[in-house]
Amino acid sequence: MVIFAAGTKTKYMITLKEIVNSNLEMLKEQEASLEQSLSFVRKAIALFSGQEETSAKPARKRGRKPGVKVAKAAKAAKRGGAPKTRNRKGGKHIDHILAILKSKNAPMSSSELIEALFKQQSKDKNLKHFGTLIYPVLTKAYKSKVLKLKDGRIHLAA
Repeated sequence: MVIFAAGTKTKYMITLKEIVNSNLEMLKEQEASLEQSLSFVRKAIALFSGQEETSAKPARKRGRKPGVKVAKAAKAAKRGGAPKTRNRKGGKHIDHILAILKSKNAPMSSSELIEALFKQQSKDKNLKHFGTLIYPVLTKAYKSKVLKLKDGRIHLAA
């Protein structure tokens, strides 16, 4: 079979054998390239599968160890005293609330209590914002029965 190149003044003859040889040459180049890629992929698989086996130990967990609470309770029992409460600079809000209720020695409304607490502190300049900080403390004190709410007035739990 003979093919002629059209559009040129001179005609070239390309034989079927030349076409097949050209195609075979291209396929051999592609085969070499694919072999090279395949060897790279095999090396990568070997590398990652090797790392998977070495890093199979579990990661270190954060947080408290399971036996810590028991150990602290045992130490407190050995000392002979109750577990120590937290020690914060300036005291807690509940401590201030209890002090005000004890000093007044009468039930107070929440607004009176918040105003009294607001006058004692100087950090927060906004009474409304300060009240939003105190109400959750009061709610928690009601739930833990440290304080009682009767007729809209806050009482010390006896």
